[in-house]
Amino acid sequence: MKIELSPSFILHRRLYRETSLLLDVFSREHGRISLVANGVRKKSSNKSELLQIHQPLLLTWSGKGELMNLVAVEADGLAYRLAGNWLIAGFYINELIIRLLHSHEAHPELFDIYRQTLESLSNHEMSEQVILRVFEKRLMESVGYGMSIVHEAGSVKDIEPGIIYYYQTEKGASSSVPAMGDYIKVSGNALISLANESFETQEVLTEIKKLMRYVLNKHLDGKQLASRNLYKSFINQSR
Repeated sequence: MKIELSPSFILHRRLYRETSLLLDVFSREHGRISLVANGVRKKSSNKSELLQIHQPLLLTWSGKGELMNLVAVEADGLAYRLAGNWLIAGFYINELIIRLLHSHEAHPELFDIYRQTLESLSNHEMSEQVILRVFEKRLMESVGYGMSIVHEAGSVKDIEPGIIYYYQTEKGASSSVPAMGDYIKVSGNALISLANESFETQEVLTEIKKLMRYVLNKHLDGKQLASRNLYKSFINQSR
C-alpha cells in the first residue's frame, strides 16, 4: 500500500541505526502512524532538514503494519517557530497526541485543531496556558473523552457559577460529595468558563489547570509526561 502526499506533522523523531530516523507522525487522513526514514541522515540526503517537529509536511509512504517506510517528503508551508515555554507547550501537545490517540485512527478535525494550536502558540495570540487548556478540552472531545461540564451529573440541571462541585472523570460534576471514588473540587464558575473556553481571571485559569491535570492523569493511567518535567526545569532555570 502506498499513501501519497498526506498532510502530516512529525510528533517525535529518534535516531535509528547509522543513517536513519524513526518518526512518530500525525497524518490528517490516517491518524497516528510510525515511519522509518531510511538513509535520511546521510550527507547526500536533503530530507532530514525537512523532517522537523512543528513543520507542516506532505508525506508519501509505503508498506503495511505498525512500521512503514517513508518514500518522499515535501513542505506544506512554513514551520511554526516556537521557543522557550512556547516550544515546551508544543512538545506537550505532541506528547498528548502520542499517548491518547490509537494508531491508524483518523482524526481530521483534531489535526486541524492541532495546526490551529501551533499557529496560536507561534503568534503568541494569548498565554500558552490558555491555549493549552483549550487544546486539552478539544483533544478529549475528539478522542471520545469529552468532559461533562455543562450539566450536573445524572441530570439536566445546569452547572451554576456560585456552587462548588465534586468532579469525577467517569461521572462528571456533582453538587454532593460522591459516596465512592476519588474526585476533585471545582467551582461552577470554572466549569462554565471551560465549557465556554473563556478564562477571565488567573484564579479561574489555575483552577481549570488543576481540573485538567486530574482528568488527563486518569486517561494517561498515571504515566508521567516528559514535557511536564521539562517545563518545570525551564521555570526553575528562569527564576
